[in-house]
Amino acid sequence: MNRKVIVMLLCMFLIIAPGSSVANPGGNGDADRDYSCGGSCHGDPSLSMASDATIDITLGNEAFSGQAVAIHVTVSDITTSSNGIIGLFILSSLNGNSDSPEDHGWNLIQDPNGGSSNYIEMKAPSSGSTTVTWVLLSPENSGSHELYIQIHHGSNYGKAYSGVSDKFDVNVQDVPEGLPGLAIDWVAPSFRVSGDNSPLSISTRNSTDIAVHWMLEGEWEPNLAIVECKSNSEEVCNDWEASIPATMGETNILYRVTTYNGTYSIEQPWLKMGTAPPPFEGEVWSARAHSFAFALLIISFLVTLQARLYPVNSRIEFDQTKNVTDSSLVPSDDSPGWLWNSETEEWVEDPEYLRGNE
Repeated sequence: MNRKVIVMLLCMFLIIAPGSSVANPGGNGDADRDYSCGGSCHGDPSLSMASDATIDITLGNEAFSGQAVAIHVTVSDITTSSNGIIGLFILSSLNGNSDSPEDHGWNLIQDPNGGSSNYIEMKAPSSGSTTVTWVLLSPENSGSHELYIQIHHGSNYGKAYSGVSDKFDVNVQDVPEGLPGLAIDWVAPSFRVSGDNSPLSISTRNSTDIAVHWMLEGEWEPNLAIVECKSNSEEVCNDWEASIPATMGETNILYRVTTYNGTYSIEQPWLKMGTAPPPFEGEVWSARAHSFAFALLIISFLVTLQARLYPVNSRIEFDQTKNVTDSSLVPSDDSPGWLWNSETEEWVEDPEYLRGNE
């Protein structure tokens, strides 16, 4: 068949091929992403197939302008690939760009994984249903504010699936004067180093006092932490420190801040703080020296191994006597068995004469 015909048929096949995209099986990690992330998540939503997941959104507490609110998201009937990874967005529009909640006046305090991203990845449970929570600071302007949840996941067939929830309206109310709450610029820490018992820093506003309750993930009865104000003001305090015990391993701590101001008492949403391994404490140059020494050890081993495995027959035996024969040595009839080296002006023994007399 003519090559031009083959190329033309191949191009026609690529044009009429189905437009479904292929999922990224390993995911791409938590981040701030727009609805249309161009295939960098699990697949471009414009090319993905429709997800069979059911998405429900509920409000964890009443929303006041500039106050923390918990957004609970329940995803059920999920069919995923063998690794079970799903990606979840919280969005304020479906325009495809600038649709993160922070682009519309919200402030992300914490995502379900303990960070502060609008896109997170997680493993779907074997039951096919899970509930996660975003904690956000409501916009300053009151009124109706819409939120969406989008899901990305793969399948055992390697295809990308995408689904989006119905619009969820959050009615943000005007905040009463002096209502205590968390500071606008405060972001909950995502983790503490294993064994670290340093106090947890919390920033608030309009607060005369706070209470911090904590418990390990999986427990039911919270404990009351010791709290100390770090501000100089006698009326309100904006900087606090809460003493929460150190954790080890992969333990997560759940904690909730209650802010007070006179007759006002506001329970903030529950937050999560993970435990990270301690950082590397050695010197960088020492680590590099050890790495260099280890590399030299490997190179020496390979060179020795190559010498051992090199074929014996390929080794060339050199006759060193040729160097003497081929040099500029002049025999002498008066001194048989000796050769005159004109370069060094010395007498040397003649190897041919010696072999002839043996």
